[in-house]
Parts: sequence; structure tokens; C-alpha cells
Amino acid sequence: MKKRLLMSVGLACLLNTSVSYAITGGTTAEENAKLRGEYPMPSGEMLGDNCSACHGTKGAEFNEAMPPLAGMKKENFIKLMKAYRENEFPSIVMHDVAWVFSDEEIEAMADFFSAQKPEEWTQADWNASIKENRQ
Repeated sequence: MKKRLLMSVGLACLLNTSVSYAITGGTTAEENAKLRGEYPMPSGEMLGDNCSACHGTKGAEFNEAMPPLAGMKKENFIKLMKAYRENEFPSIVMHDVAWVFSDEEIEAMADFFSAQKPEEWTQADWNASIKENRQ
């Protein structure tokens, strides 16, 4: 199992450039900036919704490997997102996520997440959620 996981991670690293191109549609930073200028900026909450698939809804987590974003200090969020965006802190996924956000968008997300109450789901919460969704 461990070997399969390492092989998958290695393959993802090899494909990183083509995956990045596919995600962005091949747009340049200049083209992204032009598009940003043509449309109003979404709220920090709306931008932060992109993070929920991995980091949980509004940053809450249930014993996951991904850190929760709710309650994260604004300065830490901004520093990390910019480091991911500039590939100063290498990551298989986060560079591709962060590079499309402007400084203003990163700051808006930081404001949103820093204002959220961090919470961790318990196993009982998880079981109740599953039971509720099956009815």
C-alpha cells in the first residue's frame, strides 16, 4: 500500500507541469490579471469555498491530514499562500491552487478564514451526519 502511494505521488510530480497547464487552460499570469480586471472580485468566503474539498467546510476538519483553515492567523495564511504561489514551498497540489489568486484575493480569503471559529468534528458528529443524510 505504501509503495503504491509513493508511486502515485511520484507520477503526480512528473505530470505536474501538464496538469498545471490543463487546470489553467494555458493562461499566463498577464492573461489572468487582465481577466481579473474585467470582473468584480468575489468575496473571501466565495474564494475560500475552493478550499473546502480538502480542508473542510468553512475550514472545519474531522481528523484529516489537511490542516483546518478556520481560525488561521491572517498573516500565516497570506504568507503560506504566497509561498505556494511562488513555488517557494513546494507542494504537489497547492502551487496549482494558489498561483491563480491575486494578492487581494489571498487577503480576502485570509480575512474570511481568520474570522471563522475553528472546530473539529467528533466521531459522534460524523455518525449523526451520515445517519441524517441517509434518511
